Amino acid sequence: MKTIRSIQWIVLGVFLFSASNLKATGMKHDRFDFDKFKAKKVAFITEAIDLSPDEAELFWPLYNELEKKKFALMNERRETEKNINGDASKLTDAEYTELSRKMASFMKKESELLIEYNEKFLKVLPPKKVVALYKAEFSFREHLLKEYRQKEDPGSGR
Repeated sequence: MKTIRSIQWIVLGVFLFSASNLKATGMKHDRFDFDKFKAKKVAFITEAIDLSPDEAELFWPLYNELEKKKFALMNERRETEKNINGDASKLTDAEYTELSRKMASFMKKESELLIEYNEKFLKVLPPKKVVALYKAEFSFREHLLKEYRQKEDPGSGR
């Protein structure tokens, strides 16, 4: 389950990274608007888990803190990946071993972060809403992918 969750975050990270770089690569897409994305995500999650104003006041600072930490971790991982994107064939087995451990460490840190914040969420939201949050995040990612596909191929009907 943790592996699936990590993969989902990686896919979202790649999607966000790609979306933000489309303009730089000369593609015909609009520039990624992070503020618009964030507002859309907040609205989607707030509605999906039916946050009351009091719950939202306690929940969103925690959620934003988690997102900031995950983003920093993703950037750190991306920097590590950049370092091997050159000629990786020249790495020694010891360097590959170190790299594999570093990559696994990123996944472990992300899992630990999710476990830590799950407990924090349980202190400000009923357990049912915490589970609904995870479902809402998954649904939001699916929604983004569907939206992206429709922009890529408007006639596909996906």
